[in-house]
Amino acid sequence: MTDRHAAPPAAAAPAVRMVAAVDIGATKTLVTVRPAATAGAGDRTARSSAWSVGADVARLATDRDAASLADRIALEVRALLAGSGGRLVAVGVGAPGPLDPATGLVVHSPNLGWRDVPLGRLLSERLDAPVALEDDANAAALGEWQFGAGAGADPFAFITVSSGVGSGIVVGGALLRGAHGLAGEVGHLTVDAEGPRCGCGRRGCVEAYVGGAALARRARQSWRSELLADGSPAPRDADGVLRAARHGDPVALGLAGEAAEALGRALAAVAASIDPQRIAVGGALALGQPALVRRAVSIARRRCIRETAQALTVVPAALGAESVLAGAAAAALRLASERAPS
Repeated sequence: MTDRHAAPPAAAAPAVRMVAAVDIGATKTLVTVRPAATAGAGDRTARSSAWSVGADVARLATDRDAASLADRIALEVRALLAGSGGRLVAVGVGAPGPLDPATGLVVHSPNLGWRDVPLGRLLSERLDAPVALEDDANAAALGEWQFGAGAGADPFAFITVSSGVGSGIVVGGALLRGAHGLAGEVGHLTVDAEGPRCGCGRRGCVEAYVGGAALARRARQSWRSELLADGSPAPRDADGVLRAARHGDPVALGLAGEAAEALGRALAAVAASIDPQRIAVGGALALGQPALVRRAVSIARRRCIRETAQALTVVPAALGAESVLAGAAAAALRLASERAPS
């Protein structure tokens, strides 16, 4: 006998809206999914401090075949979603460029060996969700502004020093892209037109002096022997060069001095051109070598006019290795909000 007064069955709770964030690096790719609310409210001025560093981040080797990498990223996203019980609404990706955010096309990425790769489409097809593609330095700038060291700063600039040197600028809550999507390429400011060859093909760029790959190359050129005069191993990477400089090796001191000078000129150029309220410096090399950054800041102050030097505020990135991930998540949520039915 049916109880006419029995309560109707409870409606199933709607699945939590989730965004996926992807950070594609030259050697490793990071993937995470987060509740959409974690990434902020989706408009251009919204901010949130809710980013938990290290929460459910999958790490995989970067496959140089774009389609294969997209397959692996999609598998990781599905696995993370299954554990969360959520529903994917958008995907954000930070990748080394140059690239075209409007079309989702990686135009030319020397670090990945990619040219004209439709990365946005490859991921959208596999995950059935819209994809926001950003240059990795721009994504990191957005992540630090949204969740980290850029809180409340306008304008805000982010400089990353890792295998290469890049930057992103946030003004009024929006990324400053420039007329051709090339704003903020401080790694390719010329320090010395007759200087060492840069990965871009030109000589004497900032990146040719302070980028990790360039410092490793300069180390191999500077120490042809595997051993130093005292019998210790010759430096073969950026950390080794800077460690040898701390121990007083004259060649290493010269390389470290040139690296600090190049980074200092980049900081001075950013300070002079956009007058940022704050500059955050991140990337594995910069975060692992704070003394190098401090020296570069001192150089920057000497290369600016007095008023700019007095106002210059440089801080370390707050999100560590996850600045790009956080910015990718924020970009994904903005995209989802733009496409949500009104």
